[in-house]
Amino acid sequence: MKANKLALFSFGLSLLGAGAAIGQTATTEPVGFISLNIAGGGSVASPKLSLISATLTRPILYQGLITGISGTTITVSSTPAAPWAVGAFSGANGSHYVEIVSTAVPSRSGTLSDIVSTPTTNTLVTSGDLSVNQAAVGDTVRVRKDVTIADLFGVTNSAGLLASDDASTADEIQVYNGSSSVSYFYYTGSEGFPAGWYNTSTFEPAGSNPIAPNEAVVVKRKAAGALSVTSVGSVKTGNTIFAVVGGLNVLGTASAKGLTLDTSGLKTGDNISGIKPSDDASTADEVTLYDGPTTASYFYYTGSEGFPAGWYNVATFEGAGSVVIAPGTSFVVNRKGGPAFNWAVPSPISF
Repeated sequence: MKANKLALFSFGLSLLGAGAAIGQTATTEPVGFISLNIAGGGSVASPKLSLISATLTRPILYQGLITGISGTTITVSSTPAAPWAVGAFSGANGSHYVEIVSTAVPSRSGTLSDIVSTPTTNTLVTSGDLSVNQAAVGDTVRVRKDVTIADLFGVTNSAGLLASDDASTADEIQVYNGSSSVSYFYYTGSEGFPAGWYNTSTFEPAGSNPIAPNEAVVVKRKAAGALSVTSVGSVKTGNTIFAVVGGLNVLGTASAKGLTLDTSGLKTGDNISGIKPSDDASTADEVTLYDGPTTASYFYYTGSEGFPAGWYNVATFEGAGSVVIAPGTSFVVNRKGGPAFNWAVPSPISF
């Protein structure tokens, strides 16, 4: 698979702009850009699919220690000063999320949850109850703003996707969370509606709709020309937890350094916490990677008949441990057996 280009153009710069809340242990992260490749050669009748991922994140707006957690409410210290304003990370300020980093229980690190509200100057309310084995007093909480459709493709469609006053003839963006997706397109503007990004089904404005770190983006290109979209942002360090459920999962990547199948962490010591291996590809969990119009599928072989255990190509049975999951791409996991599990996506600690 052709790797998308990652260029780091800033190290050690402050990523906290004016008015950002600086936590007790706030740190900087490298900043860079990724070129996301979108295949051309499609048509309205037969669009070309490209599986991409934002990969880069928005900068850390707050980082500090959890001093209290109860249900969906997380509290941090309000001394020596209030860390944020009421409503800073919700409502009109756009969607934000928390990330947990734990030295006490490293497996919790990378847990994500949307912020529902910021009711006081030192409390957050999250969509999930992180107090149940996912966060605790003493863990670090980070706050980031979500990457949005407009961030990734441009408020006015600077990415150059095919726009239309009819969703059926425009390029389509599908944002996947696991196996479910929501579709969007760029509307050229008429009949009293301004130009912009809209939900294909509901026709609600969608430029500010988030693309979470674990979400994948499938672009259905209906025009002939290929495109290269530049995504700019912070390079996330540390693990990120992605949920993998039964059946098909379309997953993004959070590692700006890229992964291989061997280093992906998808294969663990058992079928409960990772993908299901087998000596038969038809019964093993399957990973499918896309490179423009071509695909290749892989499984983890348990080892027998003179072949060592490891990742193999389903079709050719060639060794595949070094096959790259490139930054800026997304891929499919077909979970055929076993319960849902949390995949700890390893991200680089340094560059």
